Amino acid sequence: MSKALFDFLKQCLTGDRLQRFDEVVNFRTRHLTVVLENIFHEHNASAVLRTCDCLGIQDVHVIESQNDFAPNPEVALGASKWLTVRNYQWDSEPTEDVVPNASVDCIRHLKRNGYRVLATSPRQDSIPISEVTVEKKTAVVLGAEQIGVSDAAISESDDLIHIPMYGFTESFNVSVSAAVILQQLTTLLHASNIDWQLTDAERDELVERWVRRSLGAKLEPLIRRFCDR
Repeated sequence: MSKALFDFLKQCLTGDRLQRFDEVVNFRTRHLTVVLENIFHEHNASAVLRTCDCLGIQDVHVIESQNDFAPNPEVALGASKWLTVRNYQWDSEPTEDVVPNASVDCIRHLKRNGYRVLATSPRQDSIPISEVTVEKKTAVVLGAEQIGVSDAAISESDDLIHIPMYGFTESFNVSVSAAVILQQLTTLLHASNIDWQLTDAERDELVERWVRRSLGAKLEPLIRRFCDR
């Protein structure tokens, strides 16, 4: 999008909305990211997206090899509109040489992009969340309700982490787990000297996307009007 067109589109939004974009984008990060593996309860899916938006985590990776990811808009409160959600699905049948696995594909993609991948697991060899550091870019894998993170995802991950439990119940709801873990890691990140914010180019690209989405059905008519001037 040209600067002239972008400036024209911004004029169609209120000054308060544009100021809010500037405030929010300054706290967006790709240093932390989240992987949701086959989450099927729409309330949980929505709550995790809302948590990511509230904490400034821009990217969410969604694995749908077994269950469709269907957030409830009333719970998410439009969070997905502001996030970058990447979906991983396998529709092909396994062959003699290749067994498709969306979880493996997702985690290897993250590792190629410099992420340390942490899978949530109650296993005894997992690390308590209080001992996790964030010097390196970090991805947290959260598994499906009741089942947890798959064996394939655990095998591909760099480490396992858990939230210590002191009651009779063995685990939190997945949306609560996400909130506890991501709040802990975000707090560490903001207190560090790590350069965790987006680059100028990433900020500009994100604000442009937010402007487009805010205009909704008005976007295409406005673009035509600009081109016809």
